[in-house]
Amino acid sequence: MPKDHVKLFDIISPIYGWFFNSQVEYYRKVLAILKEHIDLGNYIKFLDVGCGTGALCYVLREAGFEVSGVEVSAGMLAQAMKRLKNMDIKTYKINPGEGFPFEDNFFDVVTASYVAHGIKKNEREILYKEMSRVAKHYVILHDYNQNRDFFTSFVEWLEGGDYFNFVKEVKKELKENFKEVKMVDVSSKASLYILQPNK
Repeated sequence: MPKDHVKLFDIISPIYGWFFNSQVEYYRKVLAILKEHIDLGNYIKFLDVGCGTGALCYVLREAGFEVSGVEVSAGMLAQAMKRLKNMDIKTYKINPGEGFPFEDNFFDVVTASYVAHGIKKNEREILYKEMSRVAKHYVILHDYNQNRDFFTSFVEWLEGGDYFNFVKEVKKELKENFKEVKMVDVSSKASLYILQPNK
């Protein structure tokens, strides 16, 4: 993620913070859908990549998992630390494009929600490889699917990420980078991509 994008998220992080409670409600529903496809009772350690304000970390910890989060935006991480301070969740600041500070297979499940579409293809390749490296059992991407609408397209165009290429290429990219790919729609525009790491 370019430095100017990181600065943008630093600046707008308080706005994302306003939506923390609604995000928590949403992620509870997403987690319930995920549990229909994976027996998560078999797993303990989770990593949330691009944890933002910490809403998904909150829901995972609430569900009884050991949770860590990594984030490139100091502003977002500050919002997360405010909201997660009493929850025994570890958070780490990383730099864009760098490897995660964890050993191979350190986590049972590694997640990323609305991260992949916002970075360029070469950065996604790094993301996929690092998530696969530190995940023992599953990588779970929660992101846009190919069903576009005007509002989402406009907002994503303003943010300047790689949304348009991502939604066009996501299935192909994931098949090239993971052993198994299963796609589950969670809304009209978003899906869970349940992935088996390449080992």
